[in-house]
Amino acid sequence: MGVMERLTADIHALPLDIGRIVVGAVLFVYFFNTLRQARDFSDPDGLIDHGLLSRLFPPTRVSLFQPGMPGMLFRAVFVCACVAALLVVAGVHPRPAGAFLFLAALSTLRWNVLASYLDDAMIHIFCLWIVLLPVGTTLNMPDLLAGASGGLAGPVGNLAGPGGDLAGGPGSASAAGTPVLDTWLAATVPGAAPRAFIANMALVYIVAGMYKFTSPMWRDGSAMHSALRMPIARAPDFWTLCWRTPLRLVTWAALILEPLFALIFVLPPSSPLKWMLVAGAIVFHLGIAFTLKIPYSNLAMLGAIPLALAPEIMQGWLGAQPLEGAVAASPGPAGWIALTLVAFITVQVVWEAANTGRRLRPRYSSTGWDNPVRGLLWMFGIFQSYRLFDWVDERNHHVRFEVTRVGGDAPADTDSPDERKTPPDPAVPLDPDALFPQSMRHLLLQSYLVGNIWMRMSPAQLEQVRRALLIRHARRYARTQPDAGTIEAVAIVQRVTKDNLELTRGERRPMMRFTCRGGRAVMHHPKEE
Repeated sequence: MGVMERLTADIHALPLDIGRIVVGAVLFVYFFNTLRQARDFSDPDGLIDHGLLSRLFPPTRVSLFQPGMPGMLFRAVFVCACVAALLVVAGVHPRPAGAFLFLAALSTLRWNVLASYLDDAMIHIFCLWIVLLPVGTTLNMPDLLAGASGGLAGPVGNLAGPGGDLAGGPGSASAAGTPVLDTWLAATVPGAAPRAFIANMALVYIVAGMYKFTSPMWRDGSAMHSALRMPIARAPDFWTLCWRTPLRLVTWAALILEPLFALIFVLPPSSPLKWMLVAGAIVFHLGIAFTLKIPYSNLAMLGAIPLALAPEIMQGWLGAQPLEGAVAASPGPAGWIALTLVAFITVQVVWEAANTGRRLRPRYSSTGWDNPVRGLLWMFGIFQSYRLFDWVDERNHHVRFEVTRVGGDAPADTDSPDERKTPPDPAVPLDPDALFPQSMRHLLLQSYLVGNIWMRMSPAQLEQVRRALLIRHARRYARTQPDAGTIEAVAIVQRVTKDNLELTRGERRPMMRFTCRGGRAVMHHPKEE
């Protein structure tokens, strides 16, 4: 059998649909949380000035969402996305549902680009794979309902025949009068798109793992401790110096194992090394999801593991017959698109790797994309990145805010003689989370307030973004605390390095001063324009 025949040969459908259910469940939680946070991030009067961003970064306009759209429309899209994710889980028209989820996820990523991160980048790619993969043949609600009503009518395999996206193979069997499970065990789908998906997942591990070797903090073992002391961790105060040695070992273990996880998809069935790597990958992803505020991409990655374990699941656990000599059908449109997608992503990765030395150029840049393949993939909504914490050396900022209510409503530089005679009221400490919440998206916005930027922009653009964020944070606070008086916010900023894990070198930076009057924020610093 030639390379193309091996690539397109049929595979069992059931492991693919196990992954579909895992990813669909993650997508539901992702969009539900996006709906819950719509007031802060998607609404026109939320924390992000979307009109400003569309002017500063024109490529973000390639989206379903445009400035001027009412907040209720965003909520309607997110509600529909939650419903579509449930359809994916149930196996009811999962591919059309995936197409809607892809458009919704891509538009959300671009609309909230300042607050977008790894989860958003990977989630929209998983939505695209739901469209491309032949999912829904098994583990679906229609088959269960049909079985409960007296059996399935017709074959479970693809009715399109050779060249179709869901073509049945030798393992396919007529389901008429047979139990649903037996039908699912016999169902097969063409393998081109699933194997392209496997290649994409292997590439994710290789890229994420190998780039960490460019990081001094990963090589010296301090990267994980530094990351867990940053606000993006779920419990940064827990990881004190007593964890230094265990976390150093964890860092080195992750450095070695992550690129090896790609072998999960190519090692022979039931290989001891394969089982060890599968266990390591599960611990790796769950560990990140439970300790850092990056859950969705890591949980979705677990959806690829059932496909890697297809022989073990089907022959070892369920007793299905092996698909030796399986028919090699034409890849079909979805298969060809999947193979082309992986080819372009590979070119993008190789291009970027070849220019790794320029990766650390100054972050303030107004130039265009230095990687045209990345630009092309981004415009079509299929750009992906899994650069997980290889940037820790550059972006390991720890920011803590102090928020106080101070006496007087006048600006601090007032020249009023009467106000100079009146002694100020003592400052009253307030809960900083009420002004600066600690969710991952909120933290990303706050990073721009201290110059820890994640998008290329000039100093003038950064100042515009920073001013808009401060003003909108003040307005948000005034809506919830309508007559709170005069509020002053200060940031304590420091780098989390191996010699500053106790966070004792903070630099105080005044952020803003404003007065809450009748639900409105009157800005003293910075001034509203």
